[in-house]
Amino acid sequence: MAGSIKTLLLDSGEVLINVPADRPTLISLGFSEARADELCEEATRTEKLASNIAARRALYEIQADPLFLEWQYDETPEKEKAWRDKVAEIKALYPLPDRT
Repeated sequence: MAGSIKTLLLDSGEVLINVPADRPTLISLGFSEARADELCEEATRTEKLASNIAARRALYEIQADPLFLEWQYDETPEKEKAWRDKVAEIKALYPLPDRT
């Protein structure tokens, strides 16, 4: 199961919160099988994005921020490169979806 859908608008106009993102639940709420699949996939993408953002934030604080401070203190090209390389590494490790 992908977790939950934060807010869900039913055809009746009713808004539900924290709906389990699983196919049987969504079908029982009146969604078609295709729409239920779409909602589950969207919930999975949303959770993956949130997870990657949280992981990036944690690694930035632990690994990249100290390198940034060293660069700010030393102002050397080597320190700047070390910091920028670490940021690029973190971004590659936890990619965000394209915004197209």
